[in-house]
Amino acid sequence: MFHQFAHRHTPCQINGQAEAVILSRETKGTTVMGKEYVYNGLFAPDSIVQRGDIVQTDDQFLVLTIRNTTELDLCASLLKTNVAVDLQRHTQEYDGNDNPIGGPQFVTVSEDVPAFAQLVSASLLRDEPGLLPTTKYVLTLQTSVPVKEPKDAELISPDRIMLAGRAYQVDVVDRIKYPNLLHVQLSEDMR
Repeated sequence: MFHQFAHRHTPCQINGQAEAVILSRETKGTTVMGKEYVYNGLFAPDSIVQRGDIVQTDDQFLVLTIRNTTELDLCASLLKTNVAVDLQRHTQEYDGNDNPIGGPQFVTVSEDVPAFAQLVSASLLRDEPGLLPTTKYVLTLQTSVPVKEPKDAELISPDRIMLAGRAYQVDVVDRIKYPNLLHVQLSEDMR
């Protein structure tokens, strides 16, 4: 089926490799989420696309799921990214005698990371009961981004995400909800 619709092919990049995709809306939803951010992507049977990849066209999409069609094409659920975030980590420098030099400061670990950010609303709290009461945003991004669990022994304090010029603290890093993607809960950073 993929090859029968060559006139609808959109050139794309997956992990730096040129491919083609047929994009369509996932749903005829009435919400902005359904209308703007959720897509279906149809790929050739020999495509390298995998869950968690970024599909680059004029926009960037995170691959949520992949399944085979009856013609063995690959059909993927795609989530359009809407932000580029920076990941910062609280670090402390030490001298040769292991004495701290100055105070701890935030250092950028990853910058311009494509992600999907969603403001927590009453309906999202209702639909996802596992959200913390302090969560302001949920963020979906690739597992290649080195976000650490807030309780990680190597951390002085939880990681920070810079989103739209504001600082948010990483409260939860869920590695299970979406295979090969991170689902991160963010609260306002008061540090």
